[in-house]
Parts: sequence; structure tokens; C-alpha cells
Amino acid sequence: MHIFKEYKPFIYGFTIFVCGLSIGLSNLLFTDNKRSDPFDDDVSIKTAEDNNRPAPEPVIQNAPEEELRMSETLLLSEDSNTEVFNKEIRVKRGQGLMDALLDNGAERGDAFNAIEALSDLYNVRKIQVGQKLTAVYSPDGTLTRLEIQKDFDHLITVEQETSGYKSAVKELPTQTITRHASGIIDDSLFLAAQRQGLPQIVIVDLIRIFSYDVDFQREIRKGDQFEVFYERILSEDGRRVQEGNILFAKLVLSGKAVSLYRHVPEGKDFADYFHEDGQSSKRALMKTPIEGARLSSYYGNRKHPVLGYNRMHKGVDFSAPTGTPIMAAGDGVIERSSWYGSFGNYVRIRHNGTYKTIYAHMSKYGRGIKKGVRVRQGQIIGYVGATGRVTGRHLHYEVYMNGKQVNPLTLKIPSGIKLKNAQFENYKIAMTETNHLIAEAKSHILLTKTYARNLEVID
Repeated sequence: MHIFKEYKPFIYGFTIFVCGLSIGLSNLLFTDNKRSDPFDDDVSIKTAEDNNRPAPEPVIQNAPEEELRMSETLLLSEDSNTEVFNKEIRVKRGQGLMDALLDNGAERGDAFNAIEALSDLYNVRKIQVGQKLTAVYSPDGTLTRLEIQKDFDHLITVEQETSGYKSAVKELPTQTITRHASGIIDDSLFLAAQRQGLPQIVIVDLIRIFSYDVDFQREIRKGDQFEVFYERILSEDGRRVQEGNILFAKLVLSGKAVSLYRHVPEGKDFADYFHEDGQSSKRALMKTPIEGARLSSYYGNRKHPVLGYNRMHKGVDFSAPTGTPIMAAGDGVIERSSWYGSFGNYVRIRHNGTYKTIYAHMSKYGRGIKKGVRVRQGQIIGYVGATGRVTGRHLHYEVYMNGKQVNPLTLKIPSGIKLKNAQFENYKIAMTETNHLIAEAKSHILLTKTYARNLEVID
């Protein structure tokens, strides 16, 4: 009793705590949570609002991590019974054409047969990253058509037929426009043309067609002028552009004009460039195989810059920045393309039974340049460098005539054909038509410039 009296407050408190805990647990376990107090107006209003709200969309927890195959995708579409499905594909890094098709829903057998048919007209091994293709699938997911652009104006199609896949080439519609440009030469023809917005491919072609008549190292002076009239080909949608042929070009050198017109002579299958008198500009060899270079060493006896004693220099040297393109001086076959002692990277071209040319000290070779390959005049065969026994980067250029080395700068090179009689009369008509187009192009340029000036005045 003594102990009970001493701890009585604690015993009563513990008893009350246990009773309260028991009542709370019984209410939590046995009370219906869905029932609301009928006298609680706030609860009733909230329940009505909740009943009028749309049910939230269920969250799918078991969605597949991998993409659906094309057949599965088409089966899920509403109109899959009647409509085909077009898909644009771009080849990714590390992909071949087979990988690209498989990754975009094609069955392996369909992809293999379509690529095999495509190979008849297109080298699938040379497909590049970013190449665009269009694949067409039937409602059941079968690859029925494949399209790939071969070049600017040709599309290759592969169609599924009863006997298998068949390929064909389709010509794309294009539009040809013309552009005129002119300028003054302050340093080199290349830089002057570049400042006028000429594309690089047009500039290279411009240099090439004048390389038979003009020595770019000795005849170009500050203040000389150039003019060019060329084609530009546009795709039907106007999004793609390809530069076309130069129709007319003119250089004014020290006050003397040299004009060239593009013309296909009657009875010929290819075009050439002719002077106003009907003389072809093309010759057996170019005067110089490089543009924008400085003539740094002449043909003849000289003190060798490395060996230190006098010896015969049997060619000419052109000093130019490393990487400057070097062109084949004429049509021919490459006899040698390899390292050659003190000449470093070396190319020798046999042009005919009379002429051979040599190019030495190159930094690297042009694409596809190797022994036995046929090259065309003006084709890039290598780039300026400083390989071999040299003191600086330059091109060493030699010309052999009948087995003997001759001075390239004084060599009299035979010219090409000259138009006569009916051929010349047809050429004069073609010149007149080209001059008319040039006059129209110039007038449009002048009108545009005048209009632009008027707008500035109005502002």
C-alpha cells in the first residue's frame, strides 16, 4: 500500500494513456473512410466538384524501352489498311546503308535485296555521313521503295516488283540562270575574283581556261581587270545550287584584252574555248601549272642554294604558300608518282610522244594521283610543299621535249584548232547571242544598283 500510494499518479496516467490509445486505434481500423458527415456542408460541396472533374490519364509503367519496328508502328495507326508510310533517313556516323535501313524499320531481307538492286547504279560503299534517303513502307511494314540522290539532277529509285527489286535513274527538273561578275586585280586573279563573290570552283575554272594564254606569274599586274559570265543551276525548289559552265571570260592585261567564248564546234561532241578570231585557246601545255605563285628561280646555270656550288638548273621554281594547288600542264598519263630522292614528292606525266612534265617538292598528291592514271589538263595533281632537298616551299617544274629538258618559259607550244568557213560563221552567231545575254545581265545589275540607291535616298 505504501508503494501504491507513492506511485498512484503515475499508475492513473498510464491507465488513461492506454485507454485513449485503444479508442484511437479502433476508430482508425473500423471507421468507413468513404462516408462523409451528412451535416458537413463543406465536405459535400468538395465531393460534388471532384465528381465533375475528368479522371486523370493513367501512367503506363511498363512502356517498352526499345523503338517499335515499322510493322508494329503501322498496325497501331488508324489508317494503316490503306496508306503507305514515307520515312526520311539520314545516315549516321558509323552506319552503312544496311544499318540505316534496319535501324529505321526495314526487314533484313527487304533491305538486302533493295541495296543489291541499288548497287547496279550507285556505289553504296561510298555513302557518306548525312546522306539522305527516303524509304516507303506498305501498310504491313514491307519496304516497297527506296530513293537516293545520285548527283545534283539525278535521282535513283528502287521499286519492289513481283520479280524483286528494280532500280532506275530519274532526271530531276532544274532551272539554269546566268550570273555576271567583274573586278579589278590588286594582288592575284584568285583573290580578286573571291572578293567579287565568285565560287571557288568557278575561279579555278577561270584560271584553267586562261592558263594556255596567260603567264600568271609574269603577266598579271596591279590594276588589270577580269570579267566572267557563267551559268548557275538551281533545283526545282530553289534550295540547291550548282555552278555551271563559264560562257564568256575576259582578262585585260596592261590594257590588252583577251576574250574567250565557250562553243561546241559543228561535228564535235565537246565544248572548247575560242578567241574572237576563232582560234582555240587550248594548247598542248599550259604556260604555267600554278596560279598566284612567284617565279623564284629560272632555267639555267646557278649556284645551288643547298649544295653551295654552281650547277645547271634544268627547270623553273615557283614560290607559293604550302598547299597551293598544282595543275597538270596537259592531258597525259602519270609515269611516276612517288618519293624521288632530292625531289621529294614527285610526279612525272607523259603527254604524248613529244612532251613530258615534272613536278617536285610537293607536300602531298592530288586525289587518285598514282602511276598509270590518265589526267586531264588543269586537273589538280598535287600541292606545293618543301619535301626533298630544299630551303623553302616551292614547286620545281620541268618540261622534256623529245627526251631533252627545255626552258618552259621560252618553249613555243603548238596551239589548238582554228574555226574556218561555216564553222566560223556559226561561231560568230553564237558570240553575238552570248554578247546579247551579257548586255542584258549588265543592265539588270545597273537597274538593281540604281534602285538600291533610290531606296537610300527615300530613307
